[in-house]
Amino acid sequence: MDNSEQKKVEVVLRGIVAAAKADKTVSVKVERIFQHPVYKKIVRRKMKYLAHDEKNVCKEGDQVDIKLVRPISKRKRWLITKVIANTAK
Repeated sequence: MDNSEQKKVEVVLRGIVAAAKADKTVSVKVERIFQHPVYKKIVRRKMKYLAHDEKNVCKEGDQVDIKLVRPISKRKRWLITKVIANTAK
């Protein structure tokens, strides 16, 4: 199988902007809910990702989609693709 036949898997997550203090960077909190394999309890796990926001359009509380891209800086590997819900502040 050569490289032209391989499919790229696009990783897209949906989260809420936790902080938008830095220039062109936002912190996005993504929550996933799943059932524990042994105890069968519903578990919530939260992760924070640094995402690139080229035009500084995101504010705290906005719901956004982020996509996995090549490394932009030391900790930034995500890109804001769509702002779903703007908060009126």
